[in-house]
Amino acid sequence: MMPRSRKQVFNVWLEASGKEGADLEEALRMNSLGHFLQRFADEASFFGALQEMDRDVPSFPNLFMYLMSSPDAPVENFFRQLKTVADCRHIPVIVFHAAGISPNVKRLYALGAASVIRVPIRFDGLVEVMRTIEDYWFNVAAAPPTDGVLTACRISDLKGA
Repeated sequence: MMPRSRKQVFNVWLEASGKEGADLEEALRMNSLGHFLQRFADEASFFGALQEMDRDVPSFPNLFMYLMSSPDAPVENFFRQLKTVADCRHIPVIVFHAAGISPNVKRLYALGAASVIRVPIRFDGLVEVMRTIEDYWFNVAAAPPTDGVLTACRISDLKGA
């Protein structure tokens, strides 16, 4: 059995409003295991904070979460704005959607979502979802780098690498 490397701390930014947002935040905090969580109630505060932040600071986000709490949530606008910020294009985005909302999952993945997850109605179900996210995103997956130069690459650049 290989020894585990030191666990990386994630800086998670969550855009979520309303009761569903508060429940999602609470479940994330219950299972954060040392990760940092910053919650924003709307796009304006999310992107305002992002514009004020230097990518080289230790608190720069390396995982975004977005809650679609209504069918008309501006998720496409969120992705459009996010992809205009060069330092954020590589950061994974987990999209949550409330029960009763049927998002266009294919479209969300086309926009760049790394995962699309339905938020369970019961809080204990939400906590279980957060444990699963903890297991994968925080213990298995490697976070995108937050230091050094980020460059775009073409698929042809990866051949032979």
